[in-house]
Amino acid sequence: MTTVLVTGGASVIGSHVTAELLRCGHAVRVHDDLSTGKRENLAAVGGEVEFVEGDLRSYERTHATLGVDCVIHLAALRSVSRSIQDPLTTNEVNVTGTLNVVLAARDAGTKRVVIASSSSVYGRAQELPKTESLMPRPISPYGVSKLAAGLNAVYGIEVAAL
Repeated sequence: MTTVLVTGGASVIGSHVTAELLRCGHAVRVHDDLSTGKRENLAAVGGEVEFVEGDLRSYERTHATLGVDCVIHLAALRSVSRSIQDPLTTNEVNVTGTLNVVLAARDAGTKRVVIASSSSVYGRAQELPKTESLMPRPISPYGVSKLAAGLNAVYGIEVAAL
């Protein structure tokens, strides 16, 4: 059985990803600081997941990756406008938090990390639909943070930014 860690797993999207992973037969561990996510979002699967509460800005808390085969990294501070108002916190959570996840995965021997990216990395690109072949040109701290998070394919870990 594959064990998957879902960071931000108590968010609306994270809870649906968690439920689908369980439906597919995977063991799931959720890591969330509950700043925007809610335990209630996991009510339908509560007894089936291991829950770790903590902030990914703390490298020590990211060791929730121990014993997992894959990490689906959804935890982030979302919102372009919020990132403009508070770029330091956006950077800490989205860049440092993601780096902590990747480093903890490396230290734990986890081989794959899937990161939720954003079309914000492409800025004001006029082409629609936006595709991954476009040149990244972020224009907000949020876009920059998501671009930086996707550049973590090092340490022998397979990293995919979606």
